Amino acid sequence: MSHNIKRILCSIGMRGNCDHVVEQSIRLAFATGASLVILHVVKSLANDVLNTLRSNIRDRDVLGSLMEQRIAQGRTELVAEMEAFWGRHPQLKELMKDRVIELSVLEGYPASVISHFASRGEFDLIVMAANKKTYMATYAGKVTKGVIARAKVPVVVVPAARTRPWSE
Repeated sequence: MSHNIKRILCSIGMRGNCDHVVEQSIRLAFATGASLVILHVVKSLANDVLNTLRSNIRDRDVLGSLMEQRIAQGRTELVAEMEAFWGRHPQLKELMKDRVIELSVLEGYPASVISHFASRGEFDLIVMAANKKTYMATYAGKVTKGVIARAKVPVVVVPAARTRPWSE
């Protein structure tokens, strides 16, 4: 079977359990033969915080180092999250044993960064969490809605993991 999906971008926020989003991304990548990149965006510091840092830290190298540390910390957290994920889902690890899953961490306004990264990286599909627990009009969270509005490729929105069957 031929698929036009060659590259999948899975964006996770790491606030709470993101297993369901990663799992669906892995299953889509496996089913389509696509490569998979898991992205975490570290939200930019507020302007007032940046201005305070700039006025109190005159050395640009020190300030740059502090900003780089935020990215490094985000990467450490993403690697730890994925290691824990593989521990909870050994069957998926076995499924993807011969495939490389790239991890990436960027900084900025999440919706804008995710959309730009997807466009620049020539991804065919973006997978994100709904971040809402109900199927009401506010189904997708603010970042997911922002990506949907900006994306030039389809966005798959994975609902929060359910703990009860629909019939209840």
